[in-house]
Amino acid sequence: MDNLSLTHKFFNSFNEDKLSYAYMGALSNHMVVSSINLIERNLTKDSGFKKLRRKLSFLMIESFQNIIRYGDEPANKELRYRKELFVVRNIGGTFYIGSSNLIENKKIDFVNAKLHEVNKLDASDLNQLYRKILTNNEFTKAGGAGLGFIEMARKTQQKLQFDFVKLDEEYSYFYLLIKVKCESAEPDDDLKMDIEWFKNFHTLACDEDIVMMHKGNFSPIVLDPVIDMVENNIKSKAINVQKLAFHVVLESLQNLSNHSLEFNDEKEAIFLISKKNKKHIISTGNFIKTSKIKLLKEQLDQIKNSSMIELKRNFEEASNKKNPDEKQKTGLGLLQIAIESNNKLAYNFIKINEKVSFYTFNVLV
Repeated sequence: MDNLSLTHKFFNSFNEDKLSYAYMGALSNHMVVSSINLIERNLTKDSGFKKLRRKLSFLMIESFQNIIRYGDEPANKELRYRKELFVVRNIGGTFYIGSSNLIENKKIDFVNAKLHEVNKLDASDLNQLYRKILTNNEFTKAGGAGLGFIEMARKTQQKLQFDFVKLDEEYSYFYLLIKVKCESAEPDDDLKMDIEWFKNFHTLACDEDIVMMHKGNFSPIVLDPVIDMVENNIKSKAINVQKLAFHVVLESLQNLSNHSLEFNDEKEAIFLISKKNKKHIISTGNFIKTSKIKLLKEQLDQIKNSSMIELKRNFEEASNKKNPDEKQKTGLGLLQIAIESNNKLAYNFIKINEKVSFYTFNVLV
């Protein structure tokens, strides 16, 4: 699937979501902090979720710790396997937090037993078990005697969904999904996502080699944590490629924010980073006024059909203009993306109705 179609497909797949976030790849402390910051920034305007911020942050950390605690890497580095996946979705009044990692088959009995034990207990029994483990110091190398699972169940007051999918004789995929509901949640809000959806999404994300996906509000308040996350987590052996990717991401996010149609002070859009043939594909998708398409398309077409010499000359002329208007600022950003990506741009406009269209844009770096 080409990335323009993929971006639109992902946007539609998360149509019901107020917020969607996915990260697949190696974990780092900075990535964890950036992820939590991104989710918290999205909650600042919604009074119904303010009470959940601390709880969600705790649960996200526990989910990351779960990947680290039980995750394994195959001894055979040539073996192709699905990378660790972390997902957060907000649908209605329910948040879903999913984690997936490779696990040695010999650990499964222990983990499976702990999860079944936790799911059989009510709130009072969970509190009692929690105190017992802390009092007796019943910790093990394999995950603190399931203390993290107990905390997840206590905080969410929900059963933990989980599954193990065998890869080979040594390893399996371990999937864990937790749900946390706010006070305004409708009875069926927690039926919108289950462990089967999560497993299928992991397969899709791996097939498309997704690094990161964020669908939600792209007003200026949420741009900083996205940029921060990308700057610290796009890795490359060649430092110039890493810097190049970051600059293109920065301009692409600005391009997205500038052109996104605003509803109720929010700019709903999607931002996607994937890989193809060892290169990064930066993709964005957002609603745009249909009346603005003609002018934007003319700018994009002109850039796409320009030589590198022409692009650099136009960029220099635009940079030297004093007090540029919005059109000139937008053109300057697009020129920079084209120059730094060697003009590997693609874009599309899908008409939604007479007033609104969906604008997809991607760049290969």
